[in-house]
Amino acid sequence: MIHRVTFRAFVASTEDDGKVREALSLFVPKESISKTSVSGHHGNEIQILTATLEKKAGLKFFDLLRERLSDREMVRLRREAEERIDDGCNLHLRLDKQAAYRGGVRLVDSGDAISVRAHLESYPAKRERAVKVAGDLL
Repeated sequence: MIHRVTFRAFVASTEDDGKVREALSLFVPKESISKTSVSGHHGNEIQILTATLEKKAGLKFFDLLRERLSDREMVRLRREAEERIDDGCNLHLRLDKQAAYRGGVRLVDSGDAISVRAHLESYPAKRERAVKVAGDLL
């Protein structure tokens, strides 16, 4: 059902890298987090932390979502699933980085977030089939 789940979080120059890693570690093992540094628009350093879960580990992430997201947010996620899936069979969502640092899981639409992209297995690889797979996962 899952090929992989990829996580990405930005660390601004004013943020503590360790705290963002801690937030990501709610979802992935700390040792799997990699870092890339880039320059922002104004020349400031921005770090990008990424990690990927494959197959069964990716399914466990969805177990965590079902356990920790509020009932209201799970209903929202299910309702919006079709809108969140792109033509490449990827389900996109954003999780609150500050809530994750405190051990919580909350959906956000913008702002300081952990971006999540779940590449769904669907045969044949069609968006309509991926929507059904997402419904089964959620």
